[in-house]
Amino acid sequence: MDATSPVHLAPEPTDLHGVEGAALRAAGPVATVALPGGVVVKAVTTREGGAQVLTDQRFSKSIRHWGAHRRGEIPAEWPLLFILEGEGLLNIDGEPHRRLRLPIQRAFSPRRVRDLRPRIEAVTLRLLTALDDVAPGQEIDLQARFALPLPLDVICYLLGVPEEGRLRDELHELSAAAMSSDAAAEEIQRTIAERFPATLMSMIERKRARGDREDLTMDLVEAMDQGELTVAEVIGNLVVTVIGGHETTVNLICHAVRGLLEHPEILAAARARQEAGEDPWPEVVEEVLRWESPVRGLMFRYATEDVALEGGGVVREGEAVLLPLANLNRCPHAFPEPDRFDPDRPDAARHLSFGVGAHRCPGASLAKAEAEIALRRLFEAYPDIALAPRPAPRAPSLGMNSYRELPVILRPATA
Repeated sequence: MDATSPVHLAPEPTDLHGVEGAALRAAGPVATVALPGGVVVKAVTTREGGAQVLTDQRFSKSIRHWGAHRRGEIPAEWPLLFILEGEGLLNIDGEPHRRLRLPIQRAFSPRRVRDLRPRIEAVTLRLLTALDDVAPGQEIDLQARFALPLPLDVICYLLGVPEEGRLRDELHELSAAAMSSDAAAEEIQRTIAERFPATLMSMIERKRARGDREDLTMDLVEAMDQGELTVAEVIGNLVVTVIGGHETTVNLICHAVRGLLEHPEILAAARARQEAGEDPWPEVVEEVLRWESPVRGLMFRYATEDVALEGGGVVREGEAVLLPLANLNRCPHAFPEPDRFDPDRPDAARHLSFGVGAHRCPGASLAKAEAEIALRRLFEAYPDIALAPRPAPRAPSLGMNSYRELPVILRPATA
């Protein structure tokens, strides 16, 4: 490929790490990429370049710094535009970011995550017990039956979403619709601008009527009532928390299960360490986050001036920069043998899956705790679990690195 020609990124890549990753790296440390809808932006292609874009204050999260947007060059119907124009943690910097982040950060403090572990354990065991009636040899979708309901329960518990009724399922459906690349632009716009806010406002009104107090939703509402947050900022924070609080963890668990079942020697080593009284799962989860990031691409950071990147290349003022996290985490300059799945590698924690610096995902420790507990309990309950013969189909998305389903067989047919 000509290094000067744009790298075209499709919602459903034929080979995310092979073909796409090679094309990005061949284009140099700063690549020009073409996104669906005729939008052309830049992308950093090295881990160090990605870390600099995430931490250098010359890169902003505010769309007002995007030159092409200011000039009216971005189509109004472009599906991703409605996310980029929103008000919330994804789109602000500096003191406003710290103000919006504080209630979220409190909800995911180390103490709160520690206190949540018994609930995570209980939900995990309940979901695994519900699989006891699956017949030997029968294929099931582990994503729908286990990887999804676990983090969805936990984030809804934090938000104070009632267990009864369909609200939890509805929030997941809205999350999936907002991140999908299958839907038409007007449908995505309606989801983000109308359906999601209407559902959340209705939830807030019901919680007010019940007198709810002790949950993250009402912490945000209280800040709004005291004039610290606007209605739009509360809704924006809730949308980000709902999506980021369970969709990424679903992907993390699914990638971990697939990776371990495709590498039985690594799974056997982890089990042996556990039987010896050690805890191998934190290292496994850290490497999964590097090897197969739950987020495919982080959009966008905007250069407020010309910036020379440490790893080479220049981003010009007003350019939008995509961070292809799934490929940055396999940067050969940062990770020796980057395609090798190896929980023993000492540098796995340098991945960028949760970001770095002031904008690092506040729910990172919770996601890791959920994945560690899920993996330990899953392989204890079903030591003979195997991937189904047909592959796990990836879901089309420029943002998420996810599956439509994860078909597995819990017990061999001869059990």
